[in-house]
Amino acid sequence: MKKRLVIIAFILLVIGLMMSPISSHAAEPIKIAGIFALTGRAAHIGTAQRDAVIIAIDEANEAGGVNGRRLELVMADTESSPTKAVMALKKVLESEDVVAIIGPTTTGTAMAMRGFIEKAKIPAFMHSGGDVILQAPLNRKDPKSLPRWTFKSPYRAAHAMGKICQYAAKKGIKKIGFLYSNEGFGKDGLKNVKVQAPRYGIKIISQEAFEPKDVDMTAQLTRINAKGVDAIIAWTVGPPMGIIPKNAKQLGIQVPLFECHGAGDPIFWKVAGEAGEGVMMPSTKIVVADQLPDSDIQKKKLLSYIEAYRKRFNREPGTMVAYGADAAYIVVEAIKKVGPDRAKIRDAIENTRGYVGLSGIYNLSADDHNGLSMKDIVMIKATGGGWRLLE
Repeated sequence: MKKRLVIIAFILLVIGLMMSPISSHAAEPIKIAGIFALTGRAAHIGTAQRDAVIIAIDEANEAGGVNGRRLELVMADTESSPTKAVMALKKVLESEDVVAIIGPTTTGTAMAMRGFIEKAKIPAFMHSGGDVILQAPLNRKDPKSLPRWTFKSPYRAAHAMGKICQYAAKKGIKKIGFLYSNEGFGKDGLKNVKVQAPRYGIKIISQEAFEPKDVDMTAQLTRINAKGVDAIIAWTVGPPMGIIPKNAKQLGIQVPLFECHGAGDPIFWKVAGEAGEGVMMPSTKIVVADQLPDSDIQKKKLLSYIEAYRKRFNREPGTMVAYGADAAYIVVEAIKKVGPDRAKIRDAIENTRGYVGLSGIYNLSADDHNGLSMKDIVMIKATGGGWRLLE
């Protein structure tokens, strides 16, 4: 009898050892790549978006993960450089078994990464503002070769530009000057203003470019102002968002100044100081959440997220945080629905309907890998170190 018990115990031990690799595999985390501009000129955006993604991942893990498996964020730094972005992407894809990508931060890095993402067939929810990442063909000779695996969480730049022009037209503005950063995002803005301004009876009578690393735009602003414009639209991200209003104030320019849908960010006030007073811009609702009516479907979620963000990072979230969070939440929801399968995750993201996000209500489809509309955008005004809801 004793011998029989020993044999049974031995058999059970062998079975346990045989099963342990399977159990170990089941407990392995599901990996998501987070590719952000953590250094370089766009670091203030990338770090904010990284932090937004961390909150979403942590919330999912605190709720039990996905079928008992934790989510792990594998982070990489683009250094705000298209070349470095591609290197970071390749390294992640070669060394880590990731099922999806969140990021990158800027339009230039997104465009550099896009072809490799499509070739690898891995879903990527980008935080980049330019529409070109969804609209430009992968093959210049084939206009129908649009990306299938690439998505973006910020509003379409065309909608943001349309919102500015719509508001400006209501205020009687007829002639504008356009100032833009001479890179992917800025050029995308120039393309969009040429389409949107005429729709609202607005004429572009001056356009000026500057380099992304420039720290003074007085020459460009002087030339624009000399044309007798009714308003100026500046299309850029990063420190120039604050430099431009400072330069405008130094020159005594009195016409209204509008900036892009990324300007509602703490760095704006940090650089612009009191010169930022009165600048207007399209934005997510996250920076004016407490000013929304209680009937707003997003208000409760926004206030809850803002509280969590403040508690975790001890600072105020800007509009860029909303873009980062929404990309992460939608990716996590897709993984919960279909598991760690790249193709199924892609399909689940594409079929997201009626998702109440921080940036708006997402309705994605095969024809729309953004899912937001102009109705989701609010106009805000920089006031007293904060933001005032205009409409």
